[in-house]
Amino acid sequence: MTPDPAARPVRASLTEYLTMARSRLGHMSPAERRVKAAVAGRDTLRYNLTLDLGRMSQDELVLAAMELRGALALLLSVTIPAATPPSTAMNDDDLIAQVFDLISDAAPLHAQMHLHLDRVLSEPLMETLLKGINASRTQGFGKCVEAIGHCGTTTVRITALAAAEGTQ
Repeated sequence: MTPDPAARPVRASLTEYLTMARSRLGHMSPAERRVKAAVAGRDTLRYNLTLDLGRMSQDELVLAAMELRGALALLLSVTIPAATPPSTAMNDDDLIAQVFDLISDAAPLHAQMHLHLDRVLSEPLMETLLKGINASRTQGFGKCVEAIGHCGTTTVRITALAAAEGTQ
């Protein structure tokens, strides 16, 4: 059987794959989307690693590759854009908003989160962060202060530069 020259494979762009992947996630929180994407990616990889590639037809190989690409697009679509370190040029309100976004996204993930802020934090800003992670106090060590608390099922450790007078 000769293939029809007019029959060509449809090559969806990565953007189209991302859109399709995102639509599978519905209206979930960012953390729920990441968990669902990680589970789908893990299951797809587990399945694809057990395939007997030598005995598969071309069509089966193409379908497996498309399924893998879809799972990878799903993972890519839920990457935390806020995972980039907070800029030192941010004002206090923007910094707090970004830090709380990071913490709330990680809250249900049973994770260990360490966030280092490469700037000196004012007392009111530090108090807000302490309340946000349910920490009772900061601890000074060297040129840094540290607060350890929790949010949901995630342990959160925040370090920041200490003020010259030794903010505690």
